[in-house]
Amino acid sequence: MPNPCKDQLQDLLVRLNPDLSRQQAEEILALMNMREEDIDLSDIPETDFSKGVRGKFYRGPIIYLTEDLRRYFWDLSRRKGVPLNDLVNETLTKAVAVAEVAK
Repeated sequence: MPNPCKDQLQDLLVRLNPDLSRQQAEEILALMNMREEDIDLSDIPETDFSKGVRGKFYRGPIIYLTEDLRRYFWDLSRRKGVPLNDLVNETLTKAVAVAEVAK
């Protein structure tokens, strides 16, 4: 007998990832219902991380600007012809220098 919940979950998986076939969605659902130790991982190749470099692609924390500030600095960077990152860093450096003098 068909399971309506299973069908709805398959539909949801396919909608979230249009490249996923209904068969793949069904396989994912079957894996979700299996115990960890019952999943066959034998076809996954071993990976050698011995030459890996920790933090190679780490670029530091991300700082989010409000929409108004982002738009202001974006427009200013285009008008001045300088990269947005450089402009924001220059502005913050000047603000810190003023704050240090005001201490």
